[in-house]
Amino acid sequence: MIEVIVYEELRGNKKDVVEEEFEKAINELKEKYNAKLLSIENEEEGNLYTKVGELEIKFESFLDYIDFCLKHGADVEVISPPKLKMDSKEFGNAIAHIIQFFSNFCKKYNVGFNVVVREEKDIDIDKYREGIYDEDDIHELQEEGYLRVKAVFEVEGKSEEVVIKNIILSLDNNIHINKIITKVLEDRAEGFHGLVAVDMLCKPFEIVEIAYKFLPVAVVIEGDKEIELDISELQDIGNELSGAVFELSHAVKLRR
Repeated sequence: MIEVIVYEELRGNKKDVVEEEFEKAINELKEKYNAKLLSIENEEEGNLYTKVGELEIKFESFLDYIDFCLKHGADVEVISPPKLKMDSKEFGNAIAHIIQFFSNFCKKYNVGFNVVVREEKDIDIDKYREGIYDEDDIHELQEEGYLRVKAVFEVEGKSEEVVIKNIILSLDNNIHINKIITKVLEDRAEGFHGLVAVDMLCKPFEIVEIAYKFLPVAVVIEGDKEIELDISELQDIGNELSGAVFELSHAVKLRR
């Protein structure tokens, strides 16, 4: 079970509207999640009125917690457990849910994240095709808490070489890319359209980032070793997802 403190905030220049919407939001959390209201803070500054509710919510599973963060976008403070353990299937199901959520959102509103590609450096693509790490290296990284993940992306680009380089240069520096395999989906006179499979080692937080930013068509977490998240990782993942949803929602509002 995951126990969190949630801060639900509403603000506006019409006090009665803020009061009404705040009550609706709190009642919804009580009905859906059996939330317990701990305190309410009111603040008035000029014509701006703010209400902040502090609530306690308990989730039966990691997936329930993730789903809440995606749908409600509230600030979350995890208070227990100190460490959460789960198998790779449970974690993988949560990752699949994140991908599906953001994929649906991006298609519905025609938005997405601008992925930053770092400045190009000398990259030996052939080494990535062969594999960078041997089994001893991989085992050592896994002992340090890295998960071996295989993610498949559907991409288009000027060429296969450019696509591979862009993936390498856009993934987080903390990710250890081991091997890259490509498959052409559509023969073209110019450009590349196909699948790129990346065998890599990364921490759970990086997998979550890959899921919502890159929307891979498939993610497989290798091995049957138990996955462990400490309390700060749980909190960071939840708030990262809430922030990502807010960022896309804000982009949609700006276009209207």
